[in-house]
Amino acid sequence: MKKLSKYTEIIKHLERQGWKRKNILNPETVASHSWHMAILALYLSKDYEKEYDFNKVISLCLCHDLAESIIGDITPNDSFYKNKKEIEKEAMKKIKEECHFDKVYDLFIEYEEKITNEAKLANDLDQIDVYIQSLDYENKYEDLDLSEFRISALNKLQTPLGKKIIDSL
Repeated sequence: MKKLSKYTEIIKHLERQGWKRKNILNPETVASHSWHMAILALYLSKDYEKEYDFNKVISLCLCHDLAESIIGDITPNDSFYKNKKEIEKEAMKKIKEECHFDKVYDLFIEYEEKITNEAKLANDLDQIDVYIQSLDYENKYEDLDLSEFRISALNKLQTPLGKKIIDSL
């Protein structure tokens, strides 16, 4: 657990780079992003427990960005973004081996490959968090236009539930 805690401690303080590039002061961290996704999943569980295994969705949300504790928050603006999936996979293999935690790697692969409906919903929650966060920052910074983040998020939604959530915002 000590080694896993080392990685989780890093993402608790790792600022999300997309927001930093927009000059957001004290942007959300990778861990706060994952936590928000997990809270959204927990909330959805009360109405959609028959459609999804929310223990799985929450687990996927909490683990999906753990690789960033090793590689940092890679964005499309980074020159090595095209290799992001392989870099993340190698980082997750390292975490799996060092922490003796196969499940975290399996969850990562499930999330990345969108193998299950739960993984598709977790991916949608990732985009929904970005959408919500962009609105929050625009409210705090009146001259800021973050619509590009919302457009990108909308284009990546995969589930009817994800689209329903965005429509309700």
